[in-house]
Amino acid sequence: MNDFENEDPYLASDGNDDYDPTLDDAAAPEEHADRPPGTAFPASGEVTRVSIDWVELEGALENNSPELHSFLNKATGDVVRIFRGSEGAELRLREVENDADYVYIEPISSREQYRWMEEFIEATEEPNLKEKLNIAIDGKGAFRRFKDVLVGYPEERERWFAKRATKLRTHITEWLTAKNIEPLNIPPWEDDATFSAAEARGDQNREWVREGATDLRQVSHELVDLVPSRELPTAVAFLEFLRGRRGFRRPRYGG
Repeated sequence: MNDFENEDPYLASDGNDDYDPTLDDAAAPEEHADRPPGTAFPASGEVTRVSIDWVELEGALENNSPELHSFLNKATGDVVRIFRGSEGAELRLREVENDADYVYIEPISSREQYRWMEEFIEATEEPNLKEKLNIAIDGKGAFRRFKDVLVGYPEERERWFAKRATKLRTHITEWLTAKNIEPLNIPPWEDDATFSAAEARGDQNREWVREGATDLRQVSHELVDLVPSRELPTAVAFLEFLRGRRGFRRPRYGG
């Protein structure tokens, strides 16, 4: 959920857009230097057990926009996103940072996500595509150019989405473990694994499993990549509108 909606939601741009891989790590400016240090509260020895809003947590970890600050409420499992610059955001940010129920969600850095692309390219067997991708990730704008190249290679594009999803979900698991948080509900991607197992067994009811296992987030990523740049503000504003519809709260998985 969002505590504060940006008047122009698309202005909270992805931090990867400004990442320049040509800068040495030592010379590169510290990412999100104005964010809260580490977490709002260090992880204690006590384990917190709570049902997690998996979709929101995944989105908070992968979006490293400098305007966005995300926190997990350990009492409810909800994710609070605060857009710096929104009305009342600074006050709300101070309140959350001083509330022991909230833990700061450190987004995955652009450097780390860039390494994922490098690993993908290294494992790419098609020489022509490999060369195009190496050229694409050279310099500022690497993430957008990388995606643009993959549009022309549907199978490789699917392989990239699968690799990225695995990396992201591994990071989510490690982050929860580091914060001593034990989820009470099953993440949606484990439903995917359940469907795969059912399909391998030839279960007649596997289509029912598929209904709960479809990775709609991956489909959304694919569609957004195909939207013309001039239409992105409208698309993002509409998605923010859907997320803000309080009367249609997404059901929790297994909770």
